[in-house]
Amino acid sequence: MSTADTDGIVSRAPHLAELVGSLPSQPIDQDRARGVLLGLAAGNLLGLPVEGASRSTIRLAYPDGLSDIDPRERHRPMDDDLAQAVDLAEALAHDPDPAIGFADRLVKWRTNNGRGIGIMTSTVIDYLEVGLGVPGAARAFWRERGSPETQPNGALMRCAPVALRHALEPDRLIEQTAATCAVTHFAPGAQWSCILVNAAIATLLRGHQPSRDDLILAASQDGAPAELIAWTLAIPDAIDERIADERVSGHTYLCMQAALWCLDTDDGLEDALIRIVNAGGDTDTNAAVAGAVLGARDGASAIPQRWLECVPDRSRIEAASRALLGGSSND
Repeated sequence: MSTADTDGIVSRAPHLAELVGSLPSQPIDQDRARGVLLGLAAGNLLGLPVEGASRSTIRLAYPDGLSDIDPRERHRPMDDDLAQAVDLAEALAHDPDPAIGFADRLVKWRTNNGRGIGIMTSTVIDYLEVGLGVPGAARAFWRERGSPETQPNGALMRCAPVALRHALEPDRLIEQTAATCAVTHFAPGAQWSCILVNAAIATLLRGHQPSRDDLILAASQDGAPAELIAWTLAIPDAIDERIADERVSGHTYLCMQAALWCLDTDDGLEDALIRIVNAGGDTDTNAAVAGAVLGARDGASAIPQRWLECVPDRSRIEAASRALLGGSSND
C-alpha cells in the first residue's frame, strides 16, 4: 500500500493513526510533556563531548563512563539537535504552515548559529536559499545523491515536537511529522523513522505504554520500507552492543532502534542515556532522540537536576513546550 502523496511525502498512515487514536486519551501529564524537549536536550548535551568516538575511545577518556554534561554548555549556543527541535517547536506553535516556517527558521539558524550542522542539512539549506522551496530542496538532494546509506538521522533528532503538538490528533501527527521531516530529509526511511518514533511518543503522552510489536505491525501495514521494518525487528536488549558494533553510526534506522529500545528497557532515564552515550557513534543524536522518548515515558522529574542546570536557554525550551500543548485538542 502506498501512503505517499504525489510529492513523495507520506500523507497518511491509517493503521498507525488508528492504533494511537484507539487508546483512550487521558489529559496530557505536564511532567511528561515537559520531559520531551528537556529529555531531548539532556541527551544531546550529554553525548556532545564524545560525538563520533568509538566505545573504546570513550572508555579511555572516561574510565568510569561519561555521566555528566559539561556545565559550560549552559552558556554556549544550542547544538543542532536541540536548536532545530526548538525551532521546529516554535514553527509548529506559531507559523501558519509549519514546514515552510521551519525552513525559514533553519536558514536563519545556520546564519546566526549553525553549531553542529550536518553536511546534508547544510546542502539542503543551500538549495532552500536559491529558491527550490519545500519540499523541493530536500527532494532535489535525494534524487541527486539518495541511496540506502544517505538516510541520516538529521530529521529524527528534531521530530519530537510534532508528537507534543499533535499527540491527540493522530492523522495530523502523521502528516506533520512527514512534512516537517521532508524539509531537509526526503528519504522514505527518514520519514518513516520519524513517524514511528513520534507515534511512540504520542502514545506515551496519551498515558499508555506503546507496544513495539503493534507499532511495527501497523507501520508495515501502512507501507513503511521493508528495510526499516527489518531494523525494528532486530532491536536487541543490549542496545549498547548494537550501537558499538554498527559500521554506519549516523543512520536514521540505528537512531530509531535506540529510541524504540527505550520503550521496553527497565533502565531509568539517566541510566539509559548514559548507556547509549557510552556505546559511542553518533552519541549526541542517539541520546537526544532516546531522551525525548524517555522524557515522555518518565517525565521531566526523572532528569537529574545536575543535567537540567546545564541546559542552555531553558526558559525558551519550556515556553516552546507550553505553546505546543496549547494547540492540542481531543480527537
